[in-house]
Amino acid sequence: MVKKVIMPKLGLTMEEGVVNKWLVKEGERVEKGDALFEVATDKVNMEVESPAAGVLLKIVVEEGKTVPITETVAYIGEPGEIITETQEVPVSRGEKKTETAAVKEEGKPETGRVKEEMEDLRVRVSPLARRLVKEYNLDLSALKGTGPGGRIVREDVEAARQKATTIKTEIPQPAPEEKKAPIVPPVSATVREPIPLTRMRRIIAERMLESTRNKPHFFLQQEVWADELVRLREKLLPVIEKKTGLRLSYNDIMVKMVARSLEEFPIVNAYFLDSGIQMNTQVNVGIAVALDDGLIVPHVKNANQKGLVQLVKETNDLSRRAREGKLLPEEIKGGTFTISNLGMYGIDSFSAVINHPESAILACGAIKKKPFFNGEAIVPANLMILTLSGDHRIVDGAVAAKFIQFLKSLLEEPWGSII
Repeated sequence: MVKKVIMPKLGLTMEEGVVNKWLVKEGERVEKGDALFEVATDKVNMEVESPAAGVLLKIVVEEGKTVPITETVAYIGEPGEIITETQEVPVSRGEKKTETAAVKEEGKPETGRVKEEMEDLRVRVSPLARRLVKEYNLDLSALKGTGPGGRIVREDVEAARQKATTIKTEIPQPAPEEKKAPIVPPVSATVREPIPLTRMRRIIAERMLESTRNKPHFFLQQEVWADELVRLREKLLPVIEKKTGLRLSYNDIMVKMVARSLEEFPIVNAYFLDSGIQMNTQVNVGIAVALDDGLIVPHVKNANQKGLVQLVKETNDLSRRAREGKLLPEEIKGGTFTISNLGMYGIDSFSAVINHPESAILACGAIKKKPFFNGEAIVPANLMILTLSGDHRIVDGAVAAKFIQFLKSLLEEPWGSII
């Protein structure tokens, strides 16, 4: 029996996904549970398993196409099985019309037919595309859908917006009778084709804009004397490597110390919601991982309850799978605080944008040897600058100052806090 393969719902907020890559070709046999195709969602790429054993009879959706959830993307069955016409051409809700219904329409008034056509158009638009149409102030009836069954998807809206923008910004040419001298733009103004945005880059742009618009950011900097922190890492390096086979990083220690600080100041670990302040019961610390085409933030769940050995294992595993595109949806949501570390690039200090819906983010600079006054003399010391970005709607300046001071004390005297 022929079985449909649909676009699965991989997260609570997922409305559609992109078929990134087919891992099986038409005509090839698969077993139930085999990786069938790769999906790109708003947050992560995931492999989708085959729902049944059989032969991949037909691929309905090509690579790179956006598909609403529950839409058919392929069919699996036994060799020789025939896909009926109704199976082969999947349609979205509201699109399917029987021949009998079509005949009856002929006798209806034109106004009623137009109304039905508009209603049919409405249901053939993905929720995300409909939101963007409203945001960009576009005419929905003028859009042509390229999704399954003619469904209007996000790419159609973006293309229409780009076209509208191009038309508006074109420089009108002078009429022939005016005989004006042509305007030659300087070399620096040469227009080049824009680089198309990847799905990840577009999502990052939207999230960063949303955060900076809706969260009133404020920033606090704190210099940390890191001599003891450096000694601690050097002492623990062989111990951790013997137990895990992995190298202990300053970021691993930072996760431990930040988790402890969030226990002490739970308001920094909370969310600001329209309905009120949500005090989170878990301390889930995110670690920003740079990718070739963007950034992703997997989270260490309940970081405050884990020892350093476990944290080293988890941060290394999350970072590796983040770069390989193998994170699970639940590993990139539910974070309560994020650490962004650019110290490995030699950056002294920077200010980071808060990761929604969190209320703060910590930016860590490099540990560098610099002159330091210890109260008696100027001596060489390992120094590091931390910058805390806070959402001023929920985190007050004094609370943020106490939080970063507490974290500073843990890092400057880390021996008792790391156990």
